[in-house]
Amino acid sequence: MTIPTPLRPIAHAERTPPARRPGWWRANRLALVALLVLVPLIGVGVWWNEWYSYYGYGARKVTAVQVPEDGTIELGGATWGPLKSGEAEDTSGLDMPAGTRLLIASVPVKPDGRAVTCDSPLLVQQGTGREWAPLRSEVGIPSSSDEPERCVNDLADPADPASVKPYSMVVGFVVPDDVDGPFWLDVDPAGDGRFVRFSLNP
Repeated sequence: MTIPTPLRPIAHAERTPPARRPGWWRANRLALVALLVLVPLIGVGVWWNEWYSYYGYGARKVTAVQVPEDGTIELGGATWGPLKSGEAEDTSGLDMPAGTRLLIASVPVKPDGRAVTCDSPLLVQQGTGREWAPLRSEVGIPSSSDEPERCVNDLADPADPASVKPYSMVVGFVVPDDVDGPFWLDVDPAGDGRFVRFSLNP
C-alpha cells in the first residue's frame, strides 16, 4: 500500500528552550526585604518595652534624695526619719537560714496632712548594688499594724486629713553573714520622681 503524499508539508516544531528558573535570592527578594526592615524594628520594640517597664513613667525612680545622718527629710507628702537600725542579737525563735543575720531598720513617717503611699523599703549594699527585700512572716516575725512594713495609706476619717497620725515602718532584712555594710535603705514614695535614701552601717 502506498502512503499518500500529504497535501501540505509538515512544519517541524521549533523547540523552545525551557524557561530559566529565577535564582534563590531573586525568588525570595520580598521576604529578604521584609526581614531587613522587620528585624531592626522588632529589636527596637523589645528594647523599648524592657526599658519602659523598668524606667517608664516612674516605674523605677532614678533620683536618690540622701537623708542627712540622724536627720529627716521632707519628700512625697511626708517627713522621713531619723532612721534607727541595728542587727538582731537573738534570732533563736526565728526561722533563719544558716549563715545569715537579721538587720532591722525603723523609719519614722510623718504624713503632711494626708496619707502617703510607698513600696516596701529595699536594702542596698553600697559597694556592690546588691539588693534585699524585707522578710517578716517568712522568718516568723508576726505582722503588726503598729509597725507596718510599708506606708500606711488609710485614713482614720477620710473627711479629716488631720486624723492621719505619724507611725514607723519596721522592716527586717535577712543577709548573708559575709555581707558587710555600709548599706542604703531606699524608700520609694508614690507620686514623686525621687526616692528617699538613708545610709546605715549596722
